[in-house]
Amino acid sequence: MPEKFQDYWDKNIDLWGEKYLDISHGHEKFNRPAWFTAAYNATIGQLERKLMKERYRRTIELMDLHVKPGSVFSDLGCGTGIFVVEAAKRGASVNAIDFSESALASTRRNVEANVPGANVKYVQADLQNVDNLPESDVSLAMGVTPYLTSIDQFTKEALSKTHILCVQYTDPYNWASIVRKMIPALDVRSLQCYDPEYVDGLYTQHRGLLYDRRKFASGFIDQVFNIEKIPAQEIG
Repeated sequence: MPEKFQDYWDKNIDLWGEKYLDISHGHEKFNRPAWFTAAYNATIGQLERKLMKERYRRTIELMDLHVKPGSVFSDLGCGTGIFVVEAAKRGASVNAIDFSESALASTRRNVEANVPGANVKYVQADLQNVDNLPESDVSLAMGVTPYLTSIDQFTKEALSKTHILCVQYTDPYNWASIVRKMIPALDVRSLQCYDPEYVDGLYTQHRGLLYDRRKFASGFIDQVFNIEKIPAQEIG
């Protein structure tokens, strides 16, 4: 994981904590002048906060669909652990995976406060280069690929170790992505964009079947099946 992303997460993860939906955007710290950061948080940050709430709602819908008592759930890029807690509440065993020590510490605190005694395994791993992810029934990767400068190894490893992968991408052809490219100062998180056709090619290469794709914000959210692990009746 590039150092610029490590720096961003280490600066901001502890600001989010259990109030993820309230302050995850609009109060961030960027490597920008103070006046710019204040102006960004007061304008674009407020829109992003609303989008985060919508992403939370959609993610909960995916979890309600796929995460059942006794299932194994992996949160790839667990952040504050908000979805680790939700999976544990649904009776799943959980793998909380992140490259940031601060994120894993925040997740551990969140779990201890909300689901003490939950079966959670904490794994520090760089998802861009990882080759030893734990096996799971369902894997979630929300807000991960925009911080990976290459997704080839991530896609290969994530799909090979799960039955269902729910993953979000930023689309280079979305108008917001085009604006960020034209005005680099607005790209405060150095987001990485991935062409849907390129993503589809990776799925095909790594035995993934795209089951559902829905537009979200400046990108899209996919549900992908590993065709070697999902029973045919479940795909149908």
